[in-house]
Amino acid sequence: MAPEVAEEQFTLESKLDRLRLHKTSKLPHQKRLAVILEAVEETLKEQNAELTASAYVIGLLSILPEAFTGSELKNQELAAAAVYLLDVVLHHASSPLLIGKFTLILSYLTPALSHSDGSPALVRSAIGCLENILIAQDSSSWLASASKNGPRNALSRLLELSLDERPKVRKRAQEAVTTLLSHPPPGPATIHPALNMCVDLVLALVKEQYSDFMGMSHHHRKQQSQIGHAAALERKIIFLLQLIRAIARNDMGWPTSKIEPLCETLFSISRSAQEFLIIAALDVFQALFTRMGGDYEEKEKMDGATFTKIVDSIMNLQPAQTDQQRAPTWLAIVAQCFAAYSGIDEAKAFARLPKLFETISDFLESGLPPTVVTSASQCLIALATTCIPYKILLEKPLNKSTKRTLSEISKSALSLLSIKYQTAWKEVFGILIALFDAFDFVADPYLVAAVATIGELRTGEQFEGRAETDGVLSAAIRALGPEKVLQILPLNLENPGPNQPGRAFLLPLLRDNIRNAKLSHFINYMVPLGDHLSQKLAEFTEEGKTVEIKIYATLIEQIWSLLPRYCDLPSDLRQSFTQKFAELLANVLYQKVELRQVGCKALRVLVDSNKMYAEVYIDGLNPFLEAKLSKEDAKKNLEHLSTMASKFLAVLFNVFNQTVTEHRQYILDTINSFLSVTPAEDIVTTFQKVVRLLNPALEAASAAAKKSTSSGKFTIPPVSHTMLDLIVAMVPYLPRSLYSDLSMIFVSSIQNADAQVQKRGYRIVSKLAQSEVGSEYLIESMDTLEIAMVSSAEKITPPARGARLTSLIDIVRTLPSSDLHFIPAILPEAVIGTKEVNEKTRVAAYQLLVEMGDKMAGGGSVSICKVPSMDINAADVEASINEYFTMVSAGLAGSTPHMISATITALSRLLYQYKNNLEVNIVSELVATIDLFLTSKNREIVKAALGFVKVMVTTLPKDLVEPRLETLVPNLLEWAHEHHARFKLKVKHLIERLLRRFGIEAIERVFPEHDKKLLANIRKSKERARRKKETAEAEGGDYNEDRTARKKKYSSEFEEAIYGSSSEDEDEYVESDNETTTNKRKQSNGSNSKADKSETYIMNNKFEDPLDLLDKKALARISSTKPTAPVNVTSRQSKIKTTASGKMLVDDEEAGKKARDPDSEMLEQLAAQAAEANPINAYVDAVKNGPVRGQRNKLKFKNKRRRDDDSDDDMKEVRKNYRRAKF
Repeated sequence: MAPEVAEEQFTLESKLDRLRLHKTSKLPHQKRLAVILEAVEETLKEQNAELTASAYVIGLLSILPEAFTGSELKNQELAAAAVYLLDVVLHHASSPLLIGKFTLILSYLTPALSHSDGSPALVRSAIGCLENILIAQDSSSWLASASKNGPRNALSRLLELSLDERPKVRKRAQEAVTTLLSHPPPGPATIHPALNMCVDLVLALVKEQYSDFMGMSHHHRKQQSQIGHAAALERKIIFLLQLIRAIARNDMGWPTSKIEPLCETLFSISRSAQEFLIIAALDVFQALFTRMGGDYEEKEKMDGATFTKIVDSIMNLQPAQTDQQRAPTWLAIVAQCFAAYSGIDEAKAFARLPKLFETISDFLESGLPPTVVTSASQCLIALATTCIPYKILLEKPLNKSTKRTLSEISKSALSLLSIKYQTAWKEVFGILIALFDAFDFVADPYLVAAVATIGELRTGEQFEGRAETDGVLSAAIRALGPEKVLQILPLNLENPGPNQPGRAFLLPLLRDNIRNAKLSHFINYMVPLGDHLSQKLAEFTEEGKTVEIKIYATLIEQIWSLLPRYCDLPSDLRQSFTQKFAELLANVLYQKVELRQVGCKALRVLVDSNKMYAEVYIDGLNPFLEAKLSKEDAKKNLEHLSTMASKFLAVLFNVFNQTVTEHRQYILDTINSFLSVTPAEDIVTTFQKVVRLLNPALEAASAAAKKSTSSGKFTIPPVSHTMLDLIVAMVPYLPRSLYSDLSMIFVSSIQNADAQVQKRGYRIVSKLAQSEVGSEYLIESMDTLEIAMVSSAEKITPPARGARLTSLIDIVRTLPSSDLHFIPAILPEAVIGTKEVNEKTRVAAYQLLVEMGDKMAGGGSVSICKVPSMDINAADVEASINEYFTMVSAGLAGSTPHMISATITALSRLLYQYKNNLEVNIVSELVATIDLFLTSKNREIVKAALGFVKVMVTTLPKDLVEPRLETLVPNLLEWAHEHHARFKLKVKHLIERLLRRFGIEAIERVFPEHDKKLLANIRKSKERARRKKETAEAEGGDYNEDRTARKKKYSSEFEEAIYGSSSEDEDEYVESDNETTTNKRKQSNGSNSKADKSETYIMNNKFEDPLDLLDKKALARISSTKPTAPVNVTSRQSKIKTTASGKMLVDDEEAGKKARDPDSEMLEQLAAQAAEANPINAYVDAVKNGPVRGQRNKLKFKNKRRRDDDSDDDMKEVRKNYRRAKF
């Protein structure tokens, strides 16, 4: 079966599966669907027929005669169900079948479509069937002469139903018509053969109906006997217009040759006095022009003169400015009409913009309805976006008519900033933004006056629309550039006054909106300004003026933050980026640490932007950018930068060496950018210099590591770390001739005792594997590489284990089939890696296991004699996934529980990955083996085995797991009473999954009698969850909403299978006799839909005075969780003395027999008094000794064991009672 057919069949099966579920429905019409479907399937099975879409069609057609007798509807309920099912399966049936059975199917559908007593549901299903069989017809069927049972006659009936009075029937019929016209039959024609027929018929009907409607005089329509007839005519015209709008919106669009007669009819309707007809006609215009403004294939065939007449007629329909019904629709039509007009004749559309701007501006006057003002602004924004073509703006030089048009448009836009339009200024600002974006750099000089006006408004103290004006100024910066904007609106950072307002607010706007500016402007304007402010800052620092120091430091930082934006594809890079400016940047990197990150970012952007533009940019994407900077210019810029690359690399290397580890990454990124444009000979020279510094540094690093000296994140690392970082960065750019030197560095690094040196050494292999040349070298030197990796396994340090596993992944991917003996050599390391504490290391270990499995599954031969510590006379074995599982399973015979549990975890991951590729006997033996490990007394082994069981239960076929239930369930239940490491909860999850998969009968049969209480608890938990869900739904809430929000996110599907659960939350997994405690805990944890709200509670009781919130003791009695009443537990805990703050005071064993030491008694009294005087101490202690957040936001509790050996039996008893009272 072809993939497409399989996919279709799967879709059909999914639909039928949903229908089969209705067999137990309480609704008769739903149950009837399932019963009929079951009857059809039983009949097909009796006939040994395959359950395909075609078979379902034949079976359902045999039922229809029982529902219809000729043209009469015999059994409407049976007909509705059978036709509904037929609608479902016809969509998946083959075209030849539908063509051959067209007449038969149509004969059955005709009574359903034409019978007056047919229910809307039956008619809608029949329309769906008719749609499917019409889509399947070929061109010859449509071109044949019209016959009673032909496709054209059926389409005519479908058009009639598009005017039906029943809304759902009418909507479904209109959808069927548009879907049909959007699917032309296979052939050379791009439009449907029936499109012209539909258009002619609909146009003729709308003209006829409108003529009859207008033929009735106004007085005649008001007569009592004619009111119903007039209303029916009006409704029918509206239905016809809705059908026209649907046809115009479809993929084929309205035929070009029929646009003019359609517009004439719509204009006639629009000039009438009937409000509903006018709105419906305008909706058709909107749909028509929206389709024409898009990817309309026949747009070029439209006559420009004809469309000009249509535009003129649209403009003549201008409604009153206060008309809230028609004005917004008319404005939307104007915008879409001119968008289509610009696509047909952009020059004429552009020439008409000034007059159009004046006309639309009247709808923005103060006092007009907000809906009209908003529509007018959106119309002008659309006109500016679609009707100002870049081709005209980029003509050199601009012709006089273009200049005149731009000048008039700008004049109209500036007039909108007058008092006349003040209430619409927020909308006007949006129009100005659209004009700036449309004009781009041509906005100078046409929109320069707008910048001055907006700047004046922005600095006004009473002005409230600063956010909107900032948007206009941002657009002006993008279009005019920073140089022009700052000429109009100077910064005036020092000594601002009434006539020279300070404009420091422009600095953030410049930082976010500068693009393709001149770098010379920053050099000549911003650098001197920054130097001047730095001098002032030095003066204020000497005088100790803290406020001024902060202000000027911020201004300097903001000025230098503009440099990366100036470096983003500057138009004058070769002229401005001189040796002098390069020295200035080098001094900034050396001397000004606070500006070092900005300087590195600027250099990186300078290289990357030109490189991306020269190599990746798609022509035509930004015509204005191409007019200012060509790809050839970008390539020349890169050549210019390459001449300075080696000097900048020397500077960056020195800065990198002087920077602490925490702040090195951005420098390394900049080094990578410059390495990409550095000439090859300079890279070789630089590499050799670094290697000369590295060799002695490695010896020093090894000696330092033996002395256990280490560097932190905020200290400068040793030279060996720095040099290796630089070498790793240079690896992708080194020539092939230096790879042998790299290999030597790699071997010496991974043998070094320093963990950081090892980590960087392994990264060399990962970097080599990223390039094609590097991968080829790894294959060539695989023997040396394997020896180095195997020999260094014993010297690996824990911090470097993740990098080593990552490099092993890259090696295995390039491993040739002749070197598969390397896999068993490193397999134990990958298995043990699954138990690492570091998450990234564990993920790398899992990935390595999968990569080795893929390599073994690819076939080949494994030379066991070449594996270290194996017999040299051992025979070779064939590589396969089954052999790989055998290799991994050898770890189950490990001597330590850690190795055994790691092996089980690895097998769990591999079983999840290769469950469909393993032999059945291998899987069966593996399942039986892990089943035995559940009986182990070691918790670590059992914990891993539980994870394996979860994968086994959720992924393996039922016939493999079900035979093991007799031993698997009792072995699981052995740990159902163990609270350590949440064994009880995990076992319950597994039992629930088993119940869902195998059913209650199969599980109850193998369930031990003494554990049946767990089944009862699961049933009660489910019932509680069901009741809560029903209660939440009855109250209009969503029971699952909070649980979905709290659901953990896992990094892989395997982790979700292992750790995820669709069961209830942990709070619900308690014994049934603890239900009251459970409910209290749920309330405190906030299990309802309001739990996410932040709440604060005051801990107080009726015997205390009201809490004084001004007292410093108040903090100790304020809690973020709802306090609960203490549990009254009768045990020795009740005899424990406590202080007022809750601290326990435990006497020693002879407390009641001997007199206490006076000094100790006094100390305890002082401690109690101190705690009572300041209860906050208890809160501080709780914070210090409480849990902290670790990886994945998990809580980690501090396990501080007492180092004293004086813990006696009394204290053990107290702790035991405390645990019993707590749990």
